[in-house]
Amino acid sequence: MALILVAFIAGSLLFTGGQVGPLQDAPWDQVWSWPVFPVPAWLLIVLAAVGAAAVIPLCLLTAVAQTPHLFTAIGQAFAGIVAGLLFAGMFPVSDGLIPMPGDSTEYLGLHWVAAALSAFSIVVLIIAVSLKAGRYERMRKSGNLVP
Repeated sequence: MALILVAFIAGSLLFTGGQVGPLQDAPWDQVWSWPVFPVPAWLLIVLAAVGAAAVIPLCLLTAVAQTPHLFTAIGQAFAGIVAGLLFAGMFPVSDGLIPMPGDSTEYLGLHWVAAALSAFSIVVLIIAVSLKAGRYERMRKSGNLVP
């Protein structure tokens, strides 16, 4: 999801005259009007759902010696939250559950569901790291970590 966000921002900067958001003005001439490509909510939701489904087996199958690698997954899940929330605000809908801040006529796009699934992944990852951290530290101090 973070890669989609980076591609969206880069495409917006290059082709829409620097306009990254719907309410922003283009500081220079546009090649295409904003958005360069709309990001459908279902795309982010599917990616986040795959991540949420994979996170529990990932945590269970990660060896204690590889516990620090779970921090990378936490960072990726956090990027998923950021991407989901940004896209939910950039692509509002006329009907939904969460009203847009400061606007009672529009609602956050369903991209927020992807952010919620990514938040679930972070919770699972933090629990796994906290359960494995003590054993990892004991292995590190005893010199039993195998690279």
